[in-house]
Amino acid sequence: MYETDVKNLTPEEAKALYEEGALFLDVREVEEFAQARIPGARLLPLSEFMARYAEVPKEGPVVLYCRTGNRSWQAVAWLSAQGWKNLYNLEGGIVRWYRTGLPVDTTPVEVGYQGVPFQEVGPEEAKALLKEAFVVDVREPWEYREGHVPGAVNIPLSTLPTRLSELPKDRPILLVCNSGNRSGVAADFLVQQGFAGEKVYNLEGGTYAWMSHGLPVER
Repeated sequence: MYETDVKNLTPEEAKALYEEGALFLDVREVEEFAQARIPGARLLPLSEFMARYAEVPKEGPVVLYCRTGNRSWQAVAWLSAQGWKNLYNLEGGIVRWYRTGLPVDTTPVEVGYQGVPFQEVGPEEAKALLKEAFVVDVREPWEYREGHVPGAVNIPLSTLPTRLSELPKDRPILLVCNSGNRSGVAADFLVQQGFAGEKVYNLEGGTYAWMSHGLPVER
């Protein structure tokens, strides 16, 4: 939906901004960042993004990256839609950056999550929730069509801010994506918008975990 708002940079283009002192923002998870990162990058995990996006400077340049560029693309698209300027996505992520011969810091660091204001559940707990929960799949329509949790309504993450009126506030809400990252972002956002944290659930491991437990999907 917001593809025209996302400016992709090759590692060589990003390197020029890096040398000018631009902020690099790593949206991977804590465990990934602890292993290796672009030197000087700041961590803002995608799973905490909706709760902490105000930490991103409104006037860039800011270069966002993840492992391959997919998660950071989502983050840039969302922020751009909210009015942020001069944001860039590192095309190919830290993998392509490293393969281009650019520096990576592998010094061990201790970092942690700030804590999430919603509930994390596994596949079996999510299955039990289906009796009463409103299930939202925040993936793109083509991903949803390939197989989704039974009864899930497709509301892509990029459209969620404009479709809040479709969500009930008197029922639990279970959010799902492929692996739990995008749905974690959505869960954070819903709590920020006034949905009760004890009624907002994120499926850890997403549809992959659901299927690996032998649970059924609809197509």
